[in-house]
Amino acid sequence: MPTPEEIQQLRQLDRDHLLHPNVVLGEFEQAGGTIIVGGEGATVRDIDGREYIDAIGALWLANVGYGRPELAAAAAAQMRQLPFWSLFYGWSNVPAIRLAAEMARIAPEGFNHAFFTSGGSESNETSIKFARLFHVRRGHPSKQIVIGLQRAYHGVSYGAMTATGLERVREGYAPLVGAFEHIPGAYCYRCPFGKTYPECQVDCADELERAITRLGAGNVAAFIAEPIQGVGGVITPPPGYYEKVREICDRHDVLWIADEVICGFGRTGKLFGIENWTVRPDLISCAKGITSGYLPLGASLVSDKVYEALRGDGHQSLNHGFTYSGHPVAAAVALENIRILEREGLPARAAALGESMRAQLLALSNPHIGEVRGKGLLIGVELVRDRGTREAVELAPAVELACRARGVILRALGGNIISISPPLVITEAQAARVVAVLDEVVRQVCGASGRAGQAAQ
Repeated sequence: MPTPEEIQQLRQLDRDHLLHPNVVLGEFEQAGGTIIVGGEGATVRDIDGREYIDAIGALWLANVGYGRPELAAAAAAQMRQLPFWSLFYGWSNVPAIRLAAEMARIAPEGFNHAFFTSGGSESNETSIKFARLFHVRRGHPSKQIVIGLQRAYHGVSYGAMTATGLERVREGYAPLVGAFEHIPGAYCYRCPFGKTYPECQVDCADELERAITRLGAGNVAAFIAEPIQGVGGVITPPPGYYEKVREICDRHDVLWIADEVICGFGRTGKLFGIENWTVRPDLISCAKGITSGYLPLGASLVSDKVYEALRGDGHQSLNHGFTYSGHPVAAAVALENIRILEREGLPARAAALGESMRAQLLALSNPHIGEVRGKGLLIGVELVRDRGTREAVELAPAVELACRARGVILRALGGNIISISPPLVITEAQAARVVAVLDEVVRQVCGASGRAGQAAQ
């Protein structure tokens, strides 16, 4: 462990030189942050020696957990053999070839081609570009508009950020990329149309058709959506939603992009989140769990239908690429990561343990937990002042901090939603601890707020 003096120096260097995503810079300059130095399984350790249950998977991605010697060995072996070679201009490398074949094996039927990236934003950029190129190659260049969902998150590069339906992500970065639209999603707990499932007949999906009609089908290239919206609140569409989306897209020659960056590789109880529904998209963006975060890697998976259009007449170039597309070390780690997921049955484990955690949370009858939603180990907990009125209580950040003080890392999504997305190897005892701590803290923080409000009246 570092000495106290070294710890102080690291904290100062962190404040002085390292720009962190999503922080208030002035506050960080004063307070600094928490420095994580180690991890094993579903726990991490900070520089002061404190241990935490990581109930957020670092950033939705530590699927096989921390400290996996198999992944370190795979990376080291590939570094010794060939640390890097690009895929540009027909060059290739063995791990990228094998990973592309592996993705074709495990992906939904009809996805036989993979384009590799360095992460989720690049994967969504790629899928969006491929969707537009699909229509150009088929003689319909006017089909350019991409329709996304309100509250969706697709990344922070310009195209992916414009596809994102969260205003706070886009604030200050205008002008944005053109030809993007947003529609309400399937937020059943707070239905934007004031309806109730299933009597609504999944009317929220019809909003896509209304948007296509308004914009003109000849102008719409694609619809993009996370199977379950992560950052936007773990919003989980009901049965029938994506089935209806598929019908609408087919009717209007619109491609459907599934953003699996968070949902993929076992988190929702299936290898791919969209497999919780009965239909297939046309493009799949993935990242995060493909290596469980051990190295940066992502992919855009291309259906046979899209590939045939991209191929064109066989004499047209695919003018798109990133320096690190198909990085051999990252690909070698991904191959071993997929072996672990399958060998240990982690998707099925996520399905069972996630169902158990949701049931435990609901059984608590906590008056300030309005809804518990999600699939597998992708869980959203919506905080309310009263379960009857569903009035939101904007205390999720305070709940997050109080849970952290008790050794459990959770994440506040906006003001009133807490997300739970631990490594898929979390033990049942650790999962029970997460539930107990969250229940205790929510009762304390939200209950105190309610009492204060009553006193003020």
